[in-house]
Amino acid sequence: MVAVPAHPMPPDSSEDRRDRARFALKLAVSFRLPGQRRMPARLVDISSSGGRIVVNCALPAGRSLWLTIGGLEPQYCHIVWAHDRFAGLRFAVPLAEEVVERLIADHRTLTERDTAELRALSLRCSELARGAGASEGAALHALARDCDATIADFDEAVRHRRLAEIEARTEAILRRLSIADKPPA
Repeated sequence: MVAVPAHPMPPDSSEDRRDRARFALKLAVSFRLPGQRRMPARLVDISSSGGRIVVNCALPAGRSLWLTIGGLEPQYCHIVWAHDRFAGLRFAVPLAEEVVERLIADHRTLTERDTAELRALSLRCSELARGAGASEGAALHALARDCDATIADFDEAVRHRRLAEIEARTEAILRRLSIADKPPA
């Protein structure tokens, strides 16, 4: 696992323009529409004012739902946009910046499997964006770009970690060689 630097994502150009920085992450959550049972989802980015989720069913834009993010009280949210299995949410009560920072710190570590899922998510978003309306298409394109940026950060972190490991091994070999080169006393 590699910790990926959490960096803010620029706001979308959709009509529901965000005024807070968004951060990519991968977090299992659940949601419940009024009068229905709880369903699993994945939170793929978050800000203090809202987030984007991936679900296993179509969600109706313009409705509201309860989003449960582990360890927090359920959040009442408005579905700003929805297309296929993706939805953009706005929290009725914004999260404290400290809460968002804690979630990011706790869930920004990615594995190789996570990046494979992000690659697939990015491709799917790009495909769906081509057939979506202007607002939904812009949001899906933004999600694809966010996934790609997170993958790039992960790849860079892996590269730096591997370079550091190679440097440490090289240093150890050089230390052993310098000991072997010394004449006996």
